[in-house]
Amino acid sequence: MKRVLGWVCGVVLALVTALWCGMATADLALSAGVYGTPGTYKVERCYDTDSSGRNSRYDCHGDFTPDGGTADDAEYVPLGDTGRDYPDGTEFDARQGNDPDTIQRVGFWGVVGELWQVAVCVTVLAILGYQAIKPRGRDARREAHRREPSPRQKAADRVGYAVLVAVPVGILSWIAMIAEPTS
Repeated sequence: MKRVLGWVCGVVLALVTALWCGMATADLALSAGVYGTPGTYKVERCYDTDSSGRNSRYDCHGDFTPDGGTADDAEYVPLGDTGRDYPDGTEFDARQGNDPDTIQRVGFWGVVGELWQVAVCVTVLAILGYQAIKPRGRDARREAHRREPSPRQKAADRVGYAVLVAVPVGILSWIAMIAEPTS
């Protein structure tokens, strides 16, 4: 029963993580300029959504103007929960996704802001994959006495290497995002 429950929880976690990874990868592609309408986003105002003031989360609103457009072409788009307080009037390059309400900052800081999420997803999926593939029980005991790892152990090790790449990428991306200049 314990093993079945572990597999069920693992599958549910993998599905949720894969969904998050897909959304984060789409946002990363939008920030990298792979698709979407290029333009400029001008922050009208940001306000703190946490009334206690201890865990500030900022909700920002403003106008998106497509490249080559005029002030008449600007459309109001909520930026949503940004995690940072942009000063009123701040402008930055952005891309509007297929959904008109989807706006992502482009360039280095936009990519960095999305990259950590993809790295966390890849890490979680790689750990789950490693746990599913690696030999267990009697196979693991046999594995301990072999000179050469089994094909199953080699495959698990290769999946595990993704963790060695994704964790530092995620940490460095997160540090860069925290260190982003505010002006």
